[in-house]
Amino acid sequence: MSKKLYGQDITADQGAALRLNIVPQPKAERAREPVTPSRGLVRGQFPSTKMKRMIAWESQLEQKACYCFEFSPAVIAFREQPETLYLPCLGRMYRYTPDFELTFYNGEIWYVEVKPLTKLRSPQVQERLQLANQFLTEKGFHFIVMTDQELNFPNRIRNFLILRPYLRFEISAHTSEQAKLWATNTTDPTFEAFCRFLGFQSLAFALIAQLHIGVDLDQPLSNTSLLFAPVNGDHYHETCFFTYRTGVNFERCSVPSGPDA
Repeated sequence: MSKKLYGQDITADQGAALRLNIVPQPKAERAREPVTPSRGLVRGQFPSTKMKRMIAWESQLEQKACYCFEFSPAVIAFREQPETLYLPCLGRMYRYTPDFELTFYNGEIWYVEVKPLTKLRSPQVQERLQLANQFLTEKGFHFIVMTDQELNFPNRIRNFLILRPYLRFEISAHTSEQAKLWATNTTDPTFEAFCRFLGFQSLAFALIAQLHIGVDLDQPLSNTSLLFAPVNGDHYHETCFFTYRTGVNFERCSVPSGPDA
């Protein structure tokens, strides 16, 4: 099993070793489920600047995952329901379609299942996902699971919602450097002061959305939000805004924690 990347067949172990700079994760909030089974599934379309098309999602958790993939520079491409796998088990074949396929900056391909934690604990679901994990691992790919514990960060998602339209803005290297110098040398680098310095609120949003300027995305973005010059430098492409579960039992990976975690 192989994938085409820029016209070439690749597997997950090709290219430079993947290093993810996962941003600190706050404590997840329990989400109120607004949809009952009698009302059917929640479906929608995510307008992706990265992919230059609409990405279909079939749950609010999947929608949140789209935001995380869209804003993570480590993910250079993602697509929904990439293909159906046929998994052999005890003389039978099981059909399984991952929710997403991710392509990382080094060419690695990861498949993603997005599921509420309560459903992940089901023995039947665990069995099916373990089959998928074994199948994909043997083919040289990665398989991860994301639950509400990895995705329910309301402030972060709300900020992504505000910033998403500004991902398409073009920012020159000169503008980026001037913005970073301002953030470094200003005594009280608030968002309001930044807008006054630039002259355009839209440019301020764009610089934050594209990570030229940093802000605590797990706090509501406001005029008093403090900005800073990012320190990731040459490792910008490793930045990742999500964590995940892997392995046979899909235990949560160890990740940096935010102050409120």
